[in-house]
Amino acid sequence: MNAPPRPSAFFDRKRRLAYYFAWASMGFLFLELSIGFFLEVTGRPRAAASLEGFRLLHRALNPDDADGSRLLSLDPDGRLAGPSLNFPDAASALLPEGRDTTVFFGTHAALVSDGRIARSVDLKQKWDVLASVADPGGPWIFGWIDDHVVARRRDQEAWGPELVLAKSGEVDQVVASRDGTAGPLVAWHERGKTQVKVALWNGATFVPGADFEIGAVENWDLLLSGGRQILVLYHRDDRSYKYVTLRLQCCPGCASPLEPRKVRFSEPLLLLGRKVTGLSAVAAGERLRLFVTRMSTVMTASLPLPALEPDPAASRLIPISSQSIWRHLAAGLAPFGLVFCSFSMIFLGFVLFRERARQSAGAAPVVGPPIADFLPRAMAFLLDHILLAPVMILTAEVLLPEGGLLDFEDPNFQQVALVCLGQSFLYYFLMEWRWGWTIGKRIIGLRVTGADGSRLTLRGALVRTLIRMIDAESIPMVLVGTAAILLTKRRQRLGDLAARTIVVQDLPE
Repeated sequence: MNAPPRPSAFFDRKRRLAYYFAWASMGFLFLELSIGFFLEVTGRPRAAASLEGFRLLHRALNPDDADGSRLLSLDPDGRLAGPSLNFPDAASALLPEGRDTTVFFGTHAALVSDGRIARSVDLKQKWDVLASVADPGGPWIFGWIDDHVVARRRDQEAWGPELVLAKSGEVDQVVASRDGTAGPLVAWHERGKTQVKVALWNGATFVPGADFEIGAVENWDLLLSGGRQILVLYHRDDRSYKYVTLRLQCCPGCASPLEPRKVRFSEPLLLLGRKVTGLSAVAAGERLRLFVTRMSTVMTASLPLPALEPDPAASRLIPISSQSIWRHLAAGLAPFGLVFCSFSMIFLGFVLFRERARQSAGAAPVVGPPIADFLPRAMAFLLDHILLAPVMILTAEVLLPEGGLLDFEDPNFQQVALVCLGQSFLYYFLMEWRWGWTIGKRIIGLRVTGADGSRLTLRGALVRTLIRMIDAESIPMVLVGTAAILLTKRRQRLGDLAARTIVVQDLPE
């Protein structure tokens, strides 16, 4: 009885590689289920002063809770003063009263006492609460319905009748504030408009005030303090890497009018997810407390109210809560790694099946290293890009004020693209010239050689990598490189043809 053919070194290597990818797939799946569950995107902060300091409400979005919220208790310096409270629903406003806080969810509310939900309340109204403010005569809530901004006031435990403030198109933000005996002041922004409209309570009705022109600004807040209506906004054009710049201005008829100005706050250098997703401002004592949410972090800073200029010793944003860089990298790369390893196992299964069939048929061994086919090269290409992704993400975070490799509107985008191309060039050139492979090629079992199988020369590595900038570093050019590999007899892309190189299977001796 004939013994079965002994597996070749090529077969053994691919089988071991399939096991490695299987373990890697399980590892990436674990990361996706664990890290992805805890990774959140923060935004839309709403802050209010309380007896102990501040209450801060913000949205907390993650893959498992598409639109949740979190309530933070802060001390007077804006630091965490106790455990946070998570809500599974999207909260839109908060109202601190003594040691309790009422959190509004559309047409319902929840009373939070001693860090837990004491009871839920049905407001019995048809419009969502978008803002709220405390008042000695009874707190107010505000919203929008049927082309009108509306309000209700609470008397004892019952909410009063609906009061129409002004006619308005659909709004995307409403804010309210109060200062001493003045107010409340209500401000709102209509979708598609460039003005913030205001109305001030005079004791009997809400009187319209002067509009604020904000342009195409998404993040703003308006508060009443010292007889001044202070508008705080974040403009995308004011971005920089080291600083967050905010604009301040007063209404024309304010007491002690404030000339429009910009104030800037320094921030941590390495901060993944720099995009500003929300802004809230609160006057407390003699200081203006600011809260800024980023994609990954909630931050705070303060200004003295009389001058509204940052103190030299306090001119920086302090993180209140943030997620570590490794969590962002793991959560961002885990889905791509999982897909890559899964497809790699499928491909290796076909390779092993084909090699086993060839050996069983008694095919003659191939003389010399065989030319690498398209699929192994595609696997190595994707693996190299997955390995380079963290470096490029960090580069974008350093060079782009709000991070993100796809921020084409940023004036620094071309600079970031050139730096990333330079990193890619050095990686491929140095590794292929020195060893004949990159990490992706080494894992898959490929090597770059001269057309005659000789060691890759300096000229060959240089030409091959320069042409890579043309046929392998953008989606349209990748299609050109792919067509060249599929159509040429020796599976050569344009860089291989120009440098007279080939990619072979790196078989052990």
